[in-house]
Amino acid sequence: MKEYISRLKGGCKLHTFLYWSLLRVLMLYALFSYSFTDRIAQGSTAATGIIHIALCFFGSFLWEFSQAMPKKSIFRLLPVSVHTALNTGLALSSFCGVFLNAYYELRLFDPLLTAFFGVWSVLYGYEIAYAVVKKYRFAATKAMVFFAAFGVSFIFLNIYELGEFVSDQLLGLVTGTAGNAQFWSAELAGEVRAESFIPAIDSARYPLMDIMGDILIHTAGAFAALIFINVFPYRLRGKYRYDIDYDNNYVKTPESEREGEGYISRLKNDCTPRTYAFWWVIRLAMVGLFIKSLFDKPFSPVIPVEILMNLGVMFTWEVCIAMPKWTVFRYIRPIMQWAIIIVDFIAVVAGYLFNFYYEVRLWDSFLHFMCGFGIVFFGYEFACALIRKEKKTAAFPLILIASVGFCFMATTFWEIFEFSCDQIVGMLSGVPNDVQHWSYAKALGTPKFQTLFDYIDINRYAIMDTMGDIVLNVSGALLGTLVLKIYPYRHKGPFRLNYVIYEAED
Repeated sequence: MKEYISRLKGGCKLHTFLYWSLLRVLMLYALFSYSFTDRIAQGSTAATGIIHIALCFFGSFLWEFSQAMPKKSIFRLLPVSVHTALNTGLALSSFCGVFLNAYYELRLFDPLLTAFFGVWSVLYGYEIAYAVVKKYRFAATKAMVFFAAFGVSFIFLNIYELGEFVSDQLLGLVTGTAGNAQFWSAELAGEVRAESFIPAIDSARYPLMDIMGDILIHTAGAFAALIFINVFPYRLRGKYRYDIDYDNNYVKTPESEREGEGYISRLKNDCTPRTYAFWWVIRLAMVGLFIKSLFDKPFSPVIPVEILMNLGVMFTWEVCIAMPKWTVFRYIRPIMQWAIIIVDFIAVVAGYLFNFYYEVRLWDSFLHFMCGFGIVFFGYEFACALIRKEKKTAAFPLILIASVGFCFMATTFWEIFEFSCDQIVGMLSGVPNDVQHWSYAKALGTPKFQTLFDYIDINRYAIMDTMGDIVLNVSGALLGTLVLKIYPYRHKGPFRLNYVIYEAED
């Protein structure tokens, strides 16, 4: 206990601790005031606010919790500054957003706070990456650190959205009326939030707009932070510099001997004829489906466009190999395209020809779980491509963080893609598309009507597909991470890179 108190005193200055204490007093005041007013009569909606404030209050002690962790934990190495920013955001969210009702009374409060957390999460991921560097005393290139930092940002985003969803679901199961942590209720939105930050087009899509708005704004903030640390990589200069220039982690790869090869030679050397034959059989089948969709009655222009886009994705590896050698995509292995082609083809055939998305209740759920599992390995291959390109590796925990972060980033971008398709079609035609499977009317009478999780309130039906996708993506990613942790195949056996997994120094 004395050692713990000593670490707290040595790691946090008095003025910082006083600032944190002030924020915690405000949150505690908000919690008790909110709990003992007539707002509690509002039922589950008020309970959502109480839970929100309570979680923010306990979250403000994250630094103290981190200092109580075992000595080998990387969280012990994180600086106080990122926790100061976190505590500020939590206080704004709980005291101003919930207690003072700024989420409803100020139209730009929620978007600005979401952008703030997008920026903070990248900086937090940046610090985690360098904490791994410091702990394992195993250098990492700036590109690998940025890759991991950006991925951590999307891990935080998905955890936050899941937290809101679980809060509403649990309250709904207990009280019969779901809370409003996700701001799904148009009725409770009031005059300020009645018009969503992004136009809903169809009133039934309103519950989706807060979730997708959060994702888009968080992503914009994350990109801004990534640009900032690229321009000013503060951990690589000045008094806060980490000593990352460690030796014995340079990599010699076959690419270093074949950099002068032409495009055709690289295609021949990196991929077997049987593999190409398999790919082209699937691609020609997709062309056949595209032609068939042009003669469907009634004709829908959306279907051939979707098939054409999926066909284009099937050429990902060939496009990557054609890129300049200074790009990381040039070093991607063809194994990634195997997975892309198979999943794409199955998804199009099942969705377009057999209407599995609506006729088979758990089909979409199965796909998202498997994608969450598989994309972790895509991230791993991408991290290994960085190693090949820069001929310099990193500690395996950092590679694993980057792999998982890539999975969360890719699945989030997929939700943005689905949302964008629906929005663009809606803006052009006045009737939004249904790529997100948000339509209760279309689902009525099909197995899709019964969602993976009970929507409790019929108005929440629109958000169930998106949140179900996120839950399954996360579940698949956790399983993929476990498998990769047990068997990091690019660092073992005949496919091994010149790399050793080092343990942290005591």
